[in-house]
Amino acid sequence: MRAVRKRETPSAAPARHALAPGRRIGAALLAAAVITLATETYLVVADRTVSGPGVPRTDQSFLVEGLGQGHRISQTFVMRANGLDGIRLNAVAQGETDAGELALALYEVTPDQESAAVGGAERLLFRDRVSVDTLTRHPTFLFAVPPIDESAGRLYRIDIWMPEPRPAAGIGLWATDGRSSDGGSLFINGASGYAELVFEARATRATVWAGLEHRFGRFGLTWLLILAAVAHAALFVGLRAVVAVAGVGVLAPGPR
Repeated sequence: MRAVRKRETPSAAPARHALAPGRRIGAALLAAAVITLATETYLVVADRTVSGPGVPRTDQSFLVEGLGQGHRISQTFVMRANGLDGIRLNAVAQGETDAGELALALYEVTPDQESAAVGGAERLLFRDRVSVDTLTRHPTFLFAVPPIDESAGRLYRIDIWMPEPRPAAGIGLWATDGRSSDGGSLFINGASGYAELVFEARATRATVWAGLEHRFGRFGLTWLLILAAVAHAALFVGLRAVVAVAGVGVLAPGPR
């Protein structure tokens, strides 16, 4: 009699190993989803420096003088983002000496008082003194103020003057004809001119979240969050379906 060989049954081990590719795909997709969520969270929540309204220096810019003679120079602007914490100015020393000090002050005014932005109802937010040498040592000077959390959409005014006038100081601030910033205007001793200082407002603590709230409002931001949640849910459902299909494809028996 011929010996009948016993047919060996395939071990279950290969089947277990066959799951590995599907699991690797699932792990890769899960890692991609986690990285995507982490990146979105960082972009929305993380603080960053945002340039606010401003007026650049051009070939048509000119110097506004008179600080050494006791003139008071002011600039209004509407901030576009929350977290206002500084205004960058362009000053030049033209006199015989850089001695003396300049005073800088930041005020908040309401939009309906723009015509009376100098001398009208106002709220002093911050005031400081800097030496003329410090202000004119570099091409630009940053007037840093304590961060204002809810500054978006509000009208501000910065005043620059010399408490103890020194005609020999001869300090000039760069300005540009016209009005290019939102709600901005140059004032000299309370009189408005059709020009603006060369300046740039900044917000270091501004976030994408704050910018979206300012752009769309709270109601619009709520709908935007709902749409984002639906989109993420659809993404995860799609990823789960892809993982399931990949697992079935790996476990499916091949042709005999």
